[in-house]
Amino acid sequence: MINGQLPISNYLRGVRIFPILDKKVNDSNEENLEVTDNDVLIDSDDNVDSRDNSSKVTDNEVLRREIEFLNAELEKEREVSEKNLSKLRYLMADFDNYRKQMERQVESKIEENRGQLFIKILKIYDDCLLALETLKNGEYDSTVVGGIQGIMTNFESFMKEEGMVEIESMNTPFDPNVHDAIGFVTNELAPDNTIVEVVRKGYLLNNKVLRPSSVILSKRTVTNKDINENHKE
Repeated sequence: MINGQLPISNYLRGVRIFPILDKKVNDSNEENLEVTDNDVLIDSDDNVDSRDNSSKVTDNEVLRREIEFLNAELEKEREVSEKNLSKLRYLMADFDNYRKQMERQVESKIEENRGQLFIKILKIYDDCLLALETLKNGEYDSTVVGGIQGIMTNFESFMKEEGMVEIESMNTPFDPNVHDAIGFVTNELAPDNTIVEVVRKGYLLNNKVLRPSSVILSKRTVTNKDINENHKE
């Protein structure tokens, strides 16, 4: 110390030392500041990633639940559709049965009306047939008889085309399904209940009886000899 003052060297050292110390302190603060900023950035990135992951998990869970809900709704709609389809099938089957039933009823009604019409035509045919027999038994011009025969031929062709068939009757056993017995005659040569005369012809229309044949049946006379033979048997 000179005159109560520090040596210049100490002064100079003091001048140099403090800036260096300040620089070291500043450098240390800057390093600490950089570390802190990096830590903040890292922490911030971690938080963002965590939030993103959490958000992704939440979105996936929501999507999964929505899919499950939609699948459940789809299954319900599928069950409803199956029930409606089953009902529709039953309705279609009922309608088809109803349609077939109505068709059968209409066809039956048409056949019934055709039968009634042909019965009326047969009455006209019977009258013409009777007129022809009368003409044949009388003294009439052959031209008239031929004309009536031509009409009868046209009648018979028409009836055949419409499906009308004459019932076989003469010399056949009596069949109550197609014959109508109106009398009996004694006949020793034919078996009992054999048709020996056709009073009015019968006809079938599409294999159904339109009009039965009116016939006369044979009837054998029962004698004492026949009775004794039956007792012997």
